Amino acid sequence: MTLRRYRLNLCLAGVWLCVLTLPSQPAQAQISGNAEIKPPFNLAWGETSDRLERLVVNAGGRVTNRKPARGGREAIEVVGLPQEGLKKTIFYFKLGVLTGAELQYQSEDWQESKYNSMMVDLRRRITEHYGEGQQIARKSEMVGVNGVTQTVTGYKWVAGTGNVQLVYFAATDPKNAFRTVSVHYNAY
Repeated sequence: MTLRRYRLNLCLAGVWLCVLTLPSQPAQAQISGNAEIKPPFNLAWGETSDRLERLVVNAGGRVTNRKPARGGREAIEVVGLPQEGLKKTIFYFKLGVLTGAELQYQSEDWQESKYNSMMVDLRRRITEHYGEGQQIARKSEMVGVNGVTQTVTGYKWVAGTGNVQLVYFAATDPKNAFRTVSVHYNAY
């Protein structure tokens, strides 16, 4: 199996593992003040996909894909937004308005320690805005017969009509490693 296919399979397995381990009811977190969870990049819930695309281009990014997504939504994938390690951003629209955003951080140059420090920093920054979040996932286990270890750690904050989730996923074996940190913003 090629390294590219291996990483794709691990990524897909990780996404499904994250989805399956999330609680079905919104987690209640202690929120400081009247904080409202808003989408990233100074956007607002309800932005139209046309306006978002113009903003992305003006910020130096480019749309690489549009596709249907779970829940009757449309996913617009964007690359090139200027932020350290931001590999891809996926914006989710329902009925033409913004309802979610996923920021995926990853770099071939990063070692495990970089992912760990990024996770700690992002968690600290989110906690400063929204109070202490709830841990929604913490699991490390061997999967399959190829000696792959999957690790998932996740936190969730809820405020007003939205939530934000921070997830670390790693799939490693003695020769290969796939790691990513993602931040998921969602409007209810």
